[in-house]
Amino acid sequence: MKIFCRLCNEMKEFRESLSKKQIRVLKFIIDFKAEHGQIPTIREMKEGLNYKSNSIVHHHIDILVYKQYLARKPYCARSLVILKEIL
Repeated sequence: MKIFCRLCNEMKEFRESLSKKQIRVLKFIIDFKAEHGQIPTIREMKEGLNYKSNSIVHHHIDILVYKQYLARKPYCARSLVILKEIL
């Protein structure tokens, strides 16, 4: 999988695989930010991805933070920062 790393501004081949659902969540966040100019809220992600619970969105975000695709800014609304984009 090729990704664009915003930290080093380079295209990289990345071997760590994401599940289809994690890719879907990450693409939703990237597309939403491109369209609206801001990161979606948990509720907007839940509705946009047709999930029934906020906790599953939190679960996928936690994994994406752990795998360093996203980061969180403390004490901030819409606190996610995109570190790596899937191309």
